[in-house]
Amino acid sequence: MKWMKLLAVASGITLVLAGCGSGGGSQAGQGTSGGDAAASKPANGSDAASKDGKVTITFWDDNAGPNRTPFYQEMFKKFEQKYPNIHVEYVGVPQQSWKQKMDVAIASNDVPDVAAVANNFVSDFAAKGALLPVDSNFDKWDEKDKMIPSVINFIRSLSPDKKLYMLPNTLFMDLYWYRTDKIKDAGLNPPGTWDDFFKDVDKLTDANKNQFGYGLRGGTGSIDQLTRAMYAYSGITEYFDKNGKATVNDPKNIEFVKKFAALYKKNTAASDVANGYKEMVAEFNSGTAAIIQHNFGSYNDNLKALGDKFAGVLLPKSAITGKAVMVTNPNGYSVMKGTKHPDEAWKLLSFLASSDIQTYWNQNIGQMPTNQDSMNSDYAKNAKHIQDGAKILADKDTAILSVPVYLPDYASIVSQQLEPNLQKVLTGNMTVEDFANGWAKAMEKSYQDYNKALKK
Repeated sequence: MKWMKLLAVASGITLVLAGCGSGGGSQAGQGTSGGDAAASKPANGSDAASKDGKVTITFWDDNAGPNRTPFYQEMFKKFEQKYPNIHVEYVGVPQQSWKQKMDVAIASNDVPDVAAVANNFVSDFAAKGALLPVDSNFDKWDEKDKMIPSVINFIRSLSPDKKLYMLPNTLFMDLYWYRTDKIKDAGLNPPGTWDDFFKDVDKLTDANKNQFGYGLRGGTGSIDQLTRAMYAYSGITEYFDKNGKATVNDPKNIEFVKKFAALYKKNTAASDVANGYKEMVAEFNSGTAAIIQHNFGSYNDNLKALGDKFAGVLLPKSAITGKAVMVTNPNGYSVMKGTKHPDEAWKLLSFLASSDIQTYWNQNIGQMPTNQDSMNSDYAKNAKHIQDGAKILADKDTAILSVPVYLPDYASIVSQQLEPNLQKVLTGNMTVEDFANGWAKAMEKSYQDYNKALKK
């Protein structure tokens, strides 16, 4: 499709192929161009089965580690029991190198059959022609009507042709995790309002004792968290206005970023400027930081380390508008266009999105299911943060912010420009205004290029 070629060019991603491993899998580009997972077959045939009649499909995990890999292994064990003629070869890729590895695999025609794909990469991969739409299989799936419609519609919105390139199995929202023991000992309220948040962070800081009110994420992943917090604070409900101007540099958002940046080294450790997920959570679990911002996915890590000494509250409603502005993040799995086994690949996708498996997966990683039967499980009913999330989503006054992750170069703007520039802001080497204006300019250009490409 023309839009795929144009948007792939618009993404402007330069790949360095030398010295990068690509992993096992089928050859990209062998399936029917623009086809569906139900119909795509490689034009030149494939080694469909081994001598014992088993088909092997390769699966890439985008965030491998001890908190996820064992659960994948258990799910694939159950899958192979249900489908004894299919073997799943699991390849665990660390989160920080997954995008580069996938870009290289796509460029070198060496992709897996199925991959875990975060929603912010769907548009990029679809534009490169690397994903198969699964619409026809989804329409025939017996659990189709159990999937939360708004989540499916969101995934379709990530590509201009509105096809389903990813089947979601989990959903998360950001919240403030806080140490209940420290909040109680200090006689403070949980950070459920913005006034309480900034008050708590200040009162819980004693730098002489290496005790800080907040654990700030200044490294990888910082912009995602900052985006969610500043829009929750400002109450602004649109990323772009009707004229295509970005709202990231709206005065109300700049006001929050200034307050946020002022916490650095006053209410946080100096090392926080480089914090990724692991470092941030380690501070929280050790007691060095009393409050952190993350999402549902860190629930189990915190539970194992702290037991009943922590709790979470969703990002507060805006004190300016009185409304809740949330960003929902559904993630799931995609069939790669280069698969030689599209039927088997779909079986794996639908298995991973089924109600029982969603319950197992989300219970073990602490996130929200996208299957409505799974949302009625004991896990979902008894997990306060899941129920809080369901309640806020059901509130008619809640605004869901559409972050433009569908822009093909969104991820590269974040990693190559915004994350380094935020560190400059924190260390006093860039003003908040310059940071926010540069952010707006980059996103506006990307948005304009995207819309121009669609019109051609």
